[in-house]
Amino acid sequence: MIRRIAAIVILGACAVGLYLGLSTAQPAITIENAKAVPVEGRDGMFMVTLDMVNQGSASTFAGASSPEAQMVMVMNPGHDGAALVVPGGGKGSLAMDGAHLMLRGGGDGFSEGGFLPLTVTFENGQEIATRVIHSGAATMDHGADGVAVTPAPTLTLIPPNRAAAKGFEMRLSVENFTFVRVTDGTPHVPGEGHAHIYLNGLKLGRLYDTRFDVGALSPGSYDLRVALNSHDHRPYLADGVPVAAQFAFTIP
Repeated sequence: MIRRIAAIVILGACAVGLYLGLSTAQPAITIENAKAVPVEGRDGMFMVTLDMVNQGSASTFAGASSPEAQMVMVMNPGHDGAALVVPGGGKGSLAMDGAHLMLRGGGDGFSEGGFLPLTVTFENGQEIATRVIHSGAATMDHGADGVAVTPAPTLTLIPPNRAAAKGFEMRLSVENFTFVRVTDGTPHVPGEGHAHIYLNGLKLGRLYDTRFDVGALSPGSYDLRVALNSHDHRPYLADGVPVAAQFAFTIP
């Protein structure tokens, strides 16, 4: 009887261990909305954008590859070499107005509506197989031309007392500007819009309030940037310069 009970206990423990092992092996990050946007005037060249949704701890994006591409390169204007960390419990996006991928190739069969395989890798060794859709021409204007209004909006970041590895809250103050949540396609209304948030050039998302949380981060140096944008996603300008604020910090 005792042996039977012991055997049952051992089998139960093995089952729990197997369950936990399988659970921890599940990917912490999922890839969504992967798109390849053709670059005007450059045949076979695409800008790739995608969302990385992180349900685990902070994870650093390492790059991507495709067996059907001649080249896949990470581009991060203004932040070359900076770690692209997807905060724990948060999201990071490769976007047209931030860090993104440049892809060359795809062949004649890769036309609008078609798909291309892509493997996204992270520094912890995780590899995620996905595919990108040829989305056709871009529909949003993230160009640097921007939009100017009078009086021009102002933006000030109010940093936390301490930027903690487990995450922290950021606050901001605006003048001559109103956050308004609208659907894509809403025309520009002077003085209204939203903010875009970037961490080392990686877009964390849109903001429609004066507070937001930064998720858990791995040790390293970071540059957090918030910029004001119109309903049609153009940056607001003041004296020809985007209305933005930055906060540099280090996670020890």
